[in-house]
Amino acid sequence: MNGKQRYIGLVIFLVAAISAMVWAYGFVTNLQQGPDGMSIGVVRIDDVLEFNPSYADYKQAKNELELLQRQYELEQQALNAKSETQDEQLKTLALDSTLSDALTVELQTRIATKENELNQQLNSKRNELTQKYLAELKVSTNEYDLEIVNLQLDLYAYDARVYIDDAQRAAAMAEKAKKEERLKELLAKRKPSDFDVDSIKAKVQAELAPMQQKGQEELNQYAASLQKELAEKRDSMMQQQAQAIIANNNLPVAQEWNDTWAKKLSDKEAEVSALHEAILEDVRMRVTIIAEEQHLDLVIIDDGGNIKGLDITDAVKASYRVQ
Repeated sequence: MNGKQRYIGLVIFLVAAISAMVWAYGFVTNLQQGPDGMSIGVVRIDDVLEFNPSYADYKQAKNELELLQRQYELEQQALNAKSETQDEQLKTLALDSTLSDALTVELQTRIATKENELNQQLNSKRNELTQKYLAELKVSTNEYDLEIVNLQLDLYAYDARVYIDDAQRAAAMAEKAKKEERLKELLAKRKPSDFDVDSIKAKVQAELAPMQQKGQEELNQYAASLQKELAEKRDSMMQQQAQAIIANNNLPVAQEWNDTWAKKLSDKEAEVSALHEAILEDVRMRVTIIAEEQHLDLVIIDDGGNIKGLDITDAVKASYRVQ
């Protein structure tokens, strides 16, 4: 706010009562009159204010306010830049698939381990049942019969599996293809025998079915539980990393920061305004006294030297010197 704007409102109407009491021609010899016959005085306010004893305090407070305002702007710019950086860091963290990929590998590995464990139990039971039914036959078997039955049962089990994802399905289908190829080789080598392979397979499969169903249910439950566990682990790790980013940037709470600065600026503005008003009031009082002495009807501010009237600036200054 410049000097003109700051003091433009200081038009001092003096002697509203005095004007009725002043003699029509009782002015000093250098008195200036307006077109309507009013006696007019002028004061250069900027030249007067600095003579007030509180002017130094006012200037100091005004400088402190300007410094506070500049500090506020710089700090706000710095915090905005830091906030944008934090937002970018959090966005990068959210889009980073490294953690999710690692947990997906862990999920697949642990499910595969569990599946292998259940399959080993199933295969062990299958071999046990196959040998049992082969031993009950009254005819001799050749060396390929046991492997053929086991392969046929194993291939049948692939159709009942639940796959976690396409990669696991593809790997299982590759294993199935190898076993099918092996079965073809064995069937080509196998000599005809008197026992019914399909009958034995059906018996084994009937006894294995409950165990196989139970194992599949156990695997499905384990997979669902594991997915939940790893999802919670991922969320926790993501939250920890996000909190680390936030802690590292150490941004203040926006509302608290704004409230603190609003109070600082408001308090300092109030101090500057109070000092300014006190100085103006003191000047008004002195101008009133001088205007009465000089028989002036109106005193106005002259900030450019273009107003006709009795200049009482030096008289106001002198009133401070005689204190």
